[in-house]
Amino acid sequence: MNLIATRNGSDPNFALLLGAGASVTSGVKTAEEMIWDWRQLLYRQAETPDSFRGWLDQQDWYAKEDEYSLLFESVFDQPAQRRIYVEESVKDAKPGLGYIYLVDLIARRYFNIVFTTNFDDLLNEACYLYTDSVRPIVAAHDSAVQSVRIASTRPKIVKLHGDFLYDNIKNTLSELETLEENTKRKLAQFAKEFGLVVVGYSGRDRSVMDNIDLLLRDQETFPHGIYWCIRRDSPISARLNNLLNKERVYPIVIDGFDQFAAELHRWAKIPPPRAITSPLDIAKDRARRCLTFFNTEGPLRSHPVIGPHIRQLTENADALTIVLPLAGRAALLVEAGELVEAINLLQMAHEENPEDDGIAYLYANTLADAERFDDLAAVIPTLPLDAAQRSYFLLRAGQDQEVLALASQVMSTPSSVSAMSRPELSIVLINGAIAMKRQDNHKNMCAVLDFLEVFGYDEDVRIRIGITALRGLKDDMMALLKEHPQNFFCQRTSGVPGLRRLSR
Repeated sequence: MNLIATRNGSDPNFALLLGAGASVTSGVKTAEEMIWDWRQLLYRQAETPDSFRGWLDQQDWYAKEDEYSLLFESVFDQPAQRRIYVEESVKDAKPGLGYIYLVDLIARRYFNIVFTTNFDDLLNEACYLYTDSVRPIVAAHDSAVQSVRIASTRPKIVKLHGDFLYDNIKNTLSELETLEENTKRKLAQFAKEFGLVVVGYSGRDRSVMDNIDLLLRDQETFPHGIYWCIRRDSPISARLNNLLNKERVYPIVIDGFDQFAAELHRWAKIPPPRAITSPLDIAKDRARRCLTFFNTEGPLRSHPVIGPHIRQLTENADALTIVLPLAGRAALLVEAGELVEAINLLQMAHEENPEDDGIAYLYANTLADAERFDDLAAVIPTLPLDAAQRSYFLLRAGQDQEVLALASQVMSTPSSVSAMSRPELSIVLINGAIAMKRQDNHKNMCAVLDFLEVFGYDEDVRIRIGITALRGLKDDMMALLKEHPQNFFCQRTSGVPGLRRLSR
């Protein structure tokens, strides 16, 4: 086990071969269970007076190593029927505990190539379900196998017998006689570079076993050997027993796939998988991705199909309360117009994260939109806002004197002229000018605007729009807005104070 859990630097030493036993605890029937079902079906169809045991002893396929393949073809004589049966067999399966450990090992590059005789999609599904980073290449039919490269760092899954989504799945004796040529060559190519760990595979079909047997005759293949996991107290077929007697093939007795994957993970001396230690965080990550959609602006929000769906997402805040952070839930409530509930959540979020400027801005903005100006004025000193945002929210709270004090501080600072290259300071002055206009102090307002036109941040079109609006130059303001329509609603998203009110 220790050898398997080691790597050559950051490169794995072993490839992995998964069989049906890896899927048992995920809800997929074993070959033995399928055989039992088919025996019962054929017995009922025979309508014989013989006992089930007596009838069974008369069948030429009974207890043979190839019984699975022979029965499969007998029960489902058409390839399409076999594909439908396989599809039905795996449709309700979900990746079990062993897959959590396995995909974490893959994420950490203890394995980079997985060969599998399974038709199910459990390994690929587990990669997406239990990790954020593992996105494997899946070669589910022979024509796709040739594009799989050893040098690629992206994990690879090669399905030796096809996929239930395709008609090329192999189940019958004749189908399992040989591997497809591309698959055979690719297996030989990887055998030159890696050892092989086999788990959940009993060696029933001749194609895979014959190829492994053939590859073992070359002393340069499987440089780290083959470690074959055998479930405790399970019978070993003659074909597998013959292989286990060869050089470089070593049996490992295990209790099951889940236990083996967990123990291998421990031997690798890596922390427990995130899907086990922080399952809620993974759910939160997915929910946060959904949150990006309700912020969608522009033509998508007005689309007849997408628009209503975005609005429907905002109505699901209650359903997301378990997985979303406080601020995320609050953002959904704000979008849905439920400002009181949003404010309560944002207050808690700010208390938990007092230095988070994103939460601070949303909290202040929501208080302002709810017209809770006294609460806004009281909370502003506790929020990590920059000067521009602070002056804006003070302006909205009706605290004109404090807005003027901030503007005066900017103009009276000796380095204020050189500092005016910072756009947020120009915005502080714009907000100061708005406060002066509200107090009918036009003389001082014009002095501030003159200062801005000489020393202000001229590259910011929003500053120019503010100046023209305050001077009453309506035609100039409308021309700028027409030329730069994106600035009409800039305040809500950018945090540039004052301009939204001016442009309405």
